[in-house]
Amino acid sequence: MPLDKKYITVSALNNYLKRKIDVDMQLQHVFIKGEISNFKRNMSSGHLYFTLKDGKSHISAIMYKGFAEQLNFDVKNGDSVLIEATVSVYAVTGYNQLIVKNIEPDGLGSLFLKFENLKKSLLQEGLFDEKYKKNIPSYPSKIAVLSAYPSAALMDVMRTLKKRFPVCRVIIFPIPVQGKNAYFKIISTLKFVDELHFNTIILARGGGSLENLWNFNEEALARTIFELKTPIICGIGHETDFTICDYVCDLRALTPTYAAIEATPNIEDMYKHLSMLDGLLKSNMKYKIETLNTRINRLTHFYLFKNPEKLYGDHLQYVSYLQDKISNFMEKRLNNNMVIYTKLNLQLQSQNKVFVSHYQQKIQTYENLLKINFHNKLKTNRNNLSMLISKLNALSPLQTLERGYALVKKENQYVSSIDDLNNEDNVSIYLKDGYVKATIYKE
Repeated sequence: MPLDKKYITVSALNNYLKRKIDVDMQLQHVFIKGEISNFKRNMSSGHLYFTLKDGKSHISAIMYKGFAEQLNFDVKNGDSVLIEATVSVYAVTGYNQLIVKNIEPDGLGSLFLKFENLKKSLLQEGLFDEKYKKNIPSYPSKIAVLSAYPSAALMDVMRTLKKRFPVCRVIIFPIPVQGKNAYFKIISTLKFVDELHFNTIILARGGGSLENLWNFNEEALARTIFELKTPIICGIGHETDFTICDYVCDLRALTPTYAAIEATPNIEDMYKHLSMLDGLLKSNMKYKIETLNTRINRLTHFYLFKNPEKLYGDHLQYVSYLQDKISNFMEKRLNNNMVIYTKLNLQLQSQNKVFVSHYQQKIQTYENLLKINFHNKLKTNRNNLSMLISKLNALSPLQTLERGYALVKKENQYVSSIDDLNNEDNVSIYLKDGYVKATIYKE
């Protein structure tokens, strides 16, 4: 045994393997598909633990809480899934494991999940609400059929329309119903047909898998159907097949054949109904005619119709009587009115003369009284004025001067007391015929 042999621990080996794998870029972003088993959710941490397996191998996997919260479906044992992950080694056990970043259902599971998510989103927006559904015309004159040409579904629709309501004009608009991006052509055709003023549109396709029917689950097509002005019936797939278009259209038919049935009345039923109405109309008309004939026969034998003058003879006499009565009344009333008018006229003339004479006298009397009152008032006012003038003169300072008194002014103010004067004050002394200047000397 060589002396330079060096032994390492298990931990060292596992850590070495972990470092080797962690720096391998091809293992940092891998895509793996397989089946979920031993699934467990840690309730405290929120991490997901499971085993990914196929028919021959398995590997442990962990998905941390941050990534797990972004999942849009519930993971469970037995699911076939597509995984995006990083390969690593758990150093404690030395096991390879996957650090999972994303999980998607595999195959049809992924499509079904996409279908359910879109359905839920459009439902919340209200695109499936009944209040937006347009009524399908009961008796259409022109129907547009959008379907693959040729196809069994189209033949079933055309055969049913022709049998049920052959008077309706039906125009076929071929569309692709399968394949990548076929829904683009369906959208453009629907928009074109919507401007042509059809009574009804039928969108038809035979049965198929979810993948084959997927074009009818595209959001853009669903929104186009919702915005159509023309009522539309969807007959897509078999009775158990559901697409997004079925939910958003105005009426969902179980099959293409049922779409044609829902779009038209049955002309045979119409004939039967018309026949029943025809019989009922004839029966009612017959009864009405017989009733009227009986009434006519009874009226033709009525005695007044055989002696028609009796219908109006009495009335003529009564009208003549009323005419005479009205004429006499009017003549009498006119004569009475003339007599009354003459009397009133004479009476009015007499009253007018008396009225005029009476008021002329009253006017003259008031005029005389007014003159007397005016002169008396004037005389009284003159006497009052003379008396007031005498009183004013008696109070006038000029009258005081006439009696020998004088007024003394100092600086334009009348002096009323000796205390208002000082030695050598200059004053003015007013007498009845003028004034003089003076200087005050007080002893």
